[in-house]
Amino acid sequence: MAILSQKDGQTKIDFRKYNNSKPNRVMPYKMPNEIETKIIKLMQILDLNTGSLDFIYSDKNEFVFLEINPIGQYANVSYHGNYYLDKIIAEELI
Repeated sequence: MAILSQKDGQTKIDFRKYNNSKPNRVMPYKMPNEIETKIIKLMQILDLNTGSLDFIYSDKNEFVFLEINPIGQYANVSYHGNYYLDKIIAEELI
């Protein structure tokens, strides 16, 4: 999911400094295939089968990796990105 936080001085540094009067726009986003491939390789190297990864898209049009939260929360991303992650997880567990 993309969080478009850079046009608001309150959320520019940290989107979690929510501006309730003018919320950031959020939208589904698919990472480029090259980045997806690198993410999969990193997850394999780290022996992780789940995680929430944080990136910034820089002024230089580059993805900057910040962190992996191995037990990251996903409800917000699932809801705003229309990913229905609960359903996908449940189907995998069946």
